[in-house]
Amino acid sequence: MKLAFFFQSKYFKKLSFFLGIAFLIIAAFFAVKPEPFLRFGYLGIFVFNILGAGTFLIIPLVKHFQLLPLALISACGITLNDSIAWFIGTSGTAVIPKGKKVKRIEKSIQKYGAYALFFWSLIPFPYDLIGFVAGYLGIPYRMFVVPTFLGKFVRLILLGIGTLQVIKIF
Repeated sequence: MKLAFFFQSKYFKKLSFFLGIAFLIIAAFFAVKPEPFLRFGYLGIFVFNILGAGTFLIIPLVKHFQLLPLALISACGITLNDSIAWFIGTSGTAVIPKGKKVKRIEKSIQKYGAYALFFWSLIPFPYDLIGFVAGYLGIPYRMFVVPTFLGKFVRLILLGIGTLQVIKIF
């Protein structure tokens, strides 16, 4: 229960906000200068995606790596990151205040199950919230992780294909 109180604290909210901003800035930097990923390869991409904010890395990296393994490795890292939110969500409902957005997400997951999880993971939405909700709703991990991974993978493939098409035009 101490874990739930920590995640509700102002300290955690400030920390997660600043870490989120930091990772977005780092991701933007790597979008312009992807050399570190070229040196560390798929392992570096995987680790960065575990830490978060890696969805848009596929845009600058798709011209340096093969799309299928790039999307697969990225989806694995992002899914592992989202699994942490699911695990935290299993600690109880006290982790997230139930606003309109959370209630809407909760209702869609209860009504559509894995299909809702797949849909939510397709859109570039802060998916950690979905992981929290799925965790406190008691969604089994397997039912959470499979549609989450598939949704992320499809989104990354589509983003990569779109990027390659734009590169062909220019």
